[in-house]
Formats: sequence, C-alpha cells, structure tokens
Amino acid sequence: MTGRYDTITGMERTPWSWWRAAAVVVAPVLGVTAIAVVVFLLTGSPALDSVRTAVVLGLLTGFVVALMIAGWHVWRLSQSAAAREFDVTERRGSDAYARAADQLGSEKAPVRLAGLYALERLAQIDPQYRQTVVNVVCSYLRMPYAPPEQAGDSVGDVAERGVRVAAQRILAGHLRPAEQDLFWPDIDLDLSGATLIDFRLSECRVRLGTFDRAHFAGEISFTGTQFASDARFYNARFVSRRADFRNTWFAGRVDFTGAGFAGDVDFGSAKFTGEALFTKVVFAGMADFSQAAFNALGGFRTVMFVGRSEFAGAWFAAETDFSGSTFSKDASFNGVRFGAHVEALGAYFAAHCSFRGAYFTRNADLRAARFGGNVDFTEAWFATTAMLDGGRVRVDVDRSLSIWPRGWAIREPRDDAEARLADREGAWGYLLRMTSPEKPPPVPAERGAPPNAP
Repeated sequence: MTGRYDTITGMERTPWSWWRAAAVVVAPVLGVTAIAVVVFLLTGSPALDSVRTAVVLGLLTGFVVALMIAGWHVWRLSQSAAAREFDVTERRGSDAYARAADQLGSEKAPVRLAGLYALERLAQIDPQYRQTVVNVVCSYLRMPYAPPEQAGDSVGDVAERGVRVAAQRILAGHLRPAEQDLFWPDIDLDLSGATLIDFRLSECRVRLGTFDRAHFAGEISFTGTQFASDARFYNARFVSRRADFRNTWFAGRVDFTGAGFAGDVDFGSAKFTGEALFTKVVFAGMADFSQAAFNALGGFRTVMFVGRSEFAGAWFAAETDFSGSTFSKDASFNGVRFGAHVEALGAYFAAHCSFRGAYFTRNADLRAARFGGNVDFTEAWFATTAMLDGGRVRVDVDRSLSIWPRGWAIREPRDDAEARLADREGAWGYLLRMTSPEKPPPVPAERGAPPNAP
C-alpha cells in the first residue's frame, strides 16, 4: 500500500509507520488510565493494601518503561529524518555542482557565465563547496587563452574575456574580510599559467597563492592583499604598465624568481615576513620598494633594474643579497636599515647611486662592485669598515658629487689597458683601501629598526 510523502524529507510514510507512532503515544496514556482505575477500585479496603501497592508499583514500572520506549522511538525517528534530509541536501548540492560545472564547457559565453554564477551561489550557501568551487574557477582561468588584442578582436574572443573577468571578480569578491557576509576564509588560489586581465585582488586575504608562469595584463592590483602562507610568482609575466603591491603582507615565503615586469611595479610599505626571493627578476620600469620591511632573507641576486630603483626607508632585518645585480638607472637606498649582513658582490651601478643616511649593523660587502656614476654615502653609518675591495669606478665622467665611505679613495688607471673594463664603455679606475679609520661612534637610538618593522 502506498502512503504519503514527507514534504521535508521527501521519503514515503507507510500506514504501518503511522500506527506504530500512534501506539507509542497512546500506550503511556492507557497505562496512566489503568493505574487510576485500579487505585479508585481498591481505595477504602485496608485488607487489600498490599495488593493495591503491588499493582500500583507494577503499573508505574510499566509506565516508565513505556515512556523510555516512546522516547527511544522518537529519537530514532528524528535521527532517520535528519539522515534522510542530509542525504537529500547532499544529493541536491552534488547535482547542482555537476550541472554548473557542465555549463562551463559550453561553447556559448552566456551559458558559461550562468555556470560560474551557479557555482558561486552553491558555495555561498554551502561552505563545504567553497574551496572546490574556487578550484574549478581557477582551473577555468588556467585554460589557454589569448587576449582579444592578440587574437583579432573577434566576437568570441571579446565574450570569453568577459567570462574570465567575471570569474576573477567572483574570486576577489569572496576574499575580502571587510565583506563579512561574503567572505570565504582559508582559501587557496592556484592560478599557475593563467592569463589574468585587469586582475584586482586588493584588500583580499588568501591562504596560499600560486601564480607561477601567470600572464598579467591590464591593471594589476594586489594593494593591501594578505597572503597567510606562501606566495609564488615564479616566472610570472607582468605586461601591464603598472603592478601595484603596496601594503601587501606576505606571511610566508614569497618567490618572484625569474619574473618579468614590463612596466612600473610598486612594493611600497610591503611586509615580507618570510624569505623574499627576486632572483633573476627583470624590472623594465621603475621598481619601488620604499618603506618595505623584510623580516627574513632578501634575495635580489642577478636582478636587472632597467628603470629607476627606489629602496628609501626600507628595513632589512636579515641577510640581504644584491650580488650580480645591475642598476641601469638611478638607485636610491637613502635611509635604508640593514639589520644583518648585506652583499652586493659584483653589482653594477650604471648611474647615480645613493646610500645617504643608510645604516649597516653588520658587514657591508660590495667587493668587485662597479660604479659608473656618482656615489653618495653621506651620513651613512657602518658598524665595520665597508668592504669595497676590487671595486671599479668610472673616471671619465664628473665625480664631483661622489662621497665615499671613510677609508676609501679612487686610484686612477696607470694606462689604457688598465682603464678598460670588459663589456663596459669608458675609463675605469680602482677603489683603494686607505688607513683603517677609527671605530665609528655608537649609533643613535633613532637610527635603529623602524617602529613598524615586523
């Protein structure tokens, strides 16, 4: 016999289940009634007190047992209903996820957009799907894609660009802690190899960010972004006019090894809590690290600073390495605090280089460095003598503005052969160590680590 369906769970209610539930409820009531009748009939007969007492105790015991059975049945029914409801919810969520994921494979852009928004709604309603949905969206963005300006501006290319920008906005829209109702915490992003256009992750919080070999075009902003774990930009390409990383916080290790910036990049006031690796990075435009704080290794080996570089007011708490790097335009390290050993072995400063007011608490090792323009160490403080052994200085340009650390002077080349420097034009002299200067005075308190250093 077919019964009715439960409107909540969607499961069938059979007649037997109704009778059983009714019996569970009615039995205790009948028990209480029987007790009342017996007590009434036996009242007033002293001779049967013991019998009356036994009957009452027996009926009370039966009543208690009936209540326990009734409670157990109610609990079992509630558990079964909850399990059925959970299964129905899970099935509905799985079906919705599958349908939305299938839509992303459609050839029509509106259908793909609908699939993205369906996935977003599912993840917003059910938190267990959030990382999975983010993975799907990231996977979509990792698919090969040529921006419209490279593909002929066809209608399909422009439509696909719209879908991708919408996918990026969905990610960013749920990663901002300020939007409490929309924020998805503890999310990892894997956008390795993705083509990202006008990518704005400003004021977002990400647990782990992977952007290896990613291609960034248009306006790029990571302003105020927080990476709670590692951030990887290995071999990433930024072809935008400007990439903004101001006030970005990297709590873990950050790796920009091999990355290329075609335009300006701004890391002003960024915080690097873990190792910061910029090995073999090419900065074609201006590279601004002013007021940045490096709490662990600052790795800038063999970096190409094609444009102007700015490190004014930066704080390097641990070892810093600029060895083999090239500074083609003006480089400013004014007011920089180096809290540990700093190296710039073989570095090349082609234009004006300024360390005015810089503070070196450990060794400053610039051996074999080459200086093609004016150098300014005015008011720079060294805990030990600066190491410039083997350094070369271009002598066929105006050096009237150069101020060197104490204990160092320039020796002119003896002949044309000695003046030549491989792969560099002009005449080059040598830096010569003079008599060791007296030990510098203690550094003033205000020249220590900046208050906002991590």
